[in-house]
Amino acid sequence: MEKSIDKRVLLRYKNVIKGLDKRWHKLDDTRVPFLKEILGWLGNPDQQLKIIHITGTNGKSSTVAMMTAILKANDYVCGHFSSPFILSSREQIGINDEFISPRDFLVQYDSVVSVLKVHQKAASDLTYFEYFTLISLLYFADKKVDFVLFEAGLGGLRDATNAIEMPMISVFTKTSIDHENAIGHNLVEIAKNEAAIIKKNTLVIDYAGQDITVRRVLKERTEQVGAKWFDHTPDQIIIANTMPNGLDLIINGKSGYFLNMAGAFQVNNFSIVLQIKAALLGMGYHFSTEKTQLGLSNVNMLGRMNYHSDSNILFDAAHNVDGINALVSALNSWHLKIKPTLVLGVLKDKDYHEMLDIIMPTVQRVITVTPNNKTRALPAEELAAEIIANYPHVDVEIASDASAAISLAMRVRESSQALIVVTGSFYTLSAIQKEGRI
Repeated sequence: MEKSIDKRVLLRYKNVIKGLDKRWHKLDDTRVPFLKEILGWLGNPDQQLKIIHITGTNGKSSTVAMMTAILKANDYVCGHFSSPFILSSREQIGINDEFISPRDFLVQYDSVVSVLKVHQKAASDLTYFEYFTLISLLYFADKKVDFVLFEAGLGGLRDATNAIEMPMISVFTKTSIDHENAIGHNLVEIAKNEAAIIKKNTLVIDYAGQDITVRRVLKERTEQVGAKWFDHTPDQIIIANTMPNGLDLIINGKSGYFLNMAGAFQVNNFSIVLQIKAALLGMGYHFSTEKTQLGLSNVNMLGRMNYHSDSNILFDAAHNVDGINALVSALNSWHLKIKPTLVLGVLKDKDYHEMLDIIMPTVQRVITVTPNNKTRALPAEELAAEIIANYPHVDVEIASDASAAISLAMRVRESSQALIVVTGSFYTLSAIQKEGRI
């Protein structure tokens, strides 16, 4: 009987997700106030939570994953909200790395729909991301988590996550040019958009290597709204060894830290994590060195520098210029004997021309694939034509469909010693999920 109930729940969950409006109201100033109003109708679940709100161009999800692992290892219960997903939409809402169940999702979904109906609003008045934002807050409040790591979806000003009243900490990862048509055409505009998450009495933590122009904007906003800037002496992080499966680190002269995430660039995100940890220590929370080390060794994150040693395949959702630069830097640091085979799919609204300029010199061949996004994906055929025209030294093949891309890559590489790299977009990794290798 229980199995049949589970099947019905799962079927309803899938139908609900399928029916949600997938649009983003990128330039609509009415959405955040509307969500604030709904949160009020729901009893303001955000005000019951200790929220660490995180925005920035690159590194948000890595920062969330590391901090979640450290908090969990130190016996705290940590909720996380992040996007996009790779294998399952439920990845976006979790507690201590356990995804929300279809049943729990539907309970909170029904709560939102019910309160909308009471106030003469339709279920269709909210979008997919808005529903997930509200449901996550209700779920975390219901489960009485100790902390929430709350990742913004797009910028800050008009992002659904900005409907929360007052985060405990506002965190900024590296800000660079991306999503120009949605949040700004230059660093100042983008920084102003992201800075909107800073609210009165919030502690503000900024990436140590932040562009000075961006930092100036963030500090101005901090002063204007009566927030507090977190001044922290940068931790000394030394990479003792870098490997496809992670990094051996020495922190402030102490060894014994293994970060289960590949790529030297992750040190930048880890430096933000150490700032968050220091801020929480200053608030009276406790962390042990041994538990923190254990947490770092168990960081779990889908699609970001995930190395599978059995098949010698690296999955990384590098989706913009900064991401590709970081990926190439990691590949170069490993001193590979054979240039990798690349499985690549990109979105047409990204600066994929520059992305190609960066990564093409490091690879021997490319297998193009169409990402799993009907409106934004650059077709595999167009990407292949672009590479053939501009990078004649690179062999190019087109995967007939996403599930065939890995099989083709494994057939055409010289040997199992040749690394396969799958990258270009979260949607590229999503398209390849049928292989079950991520």
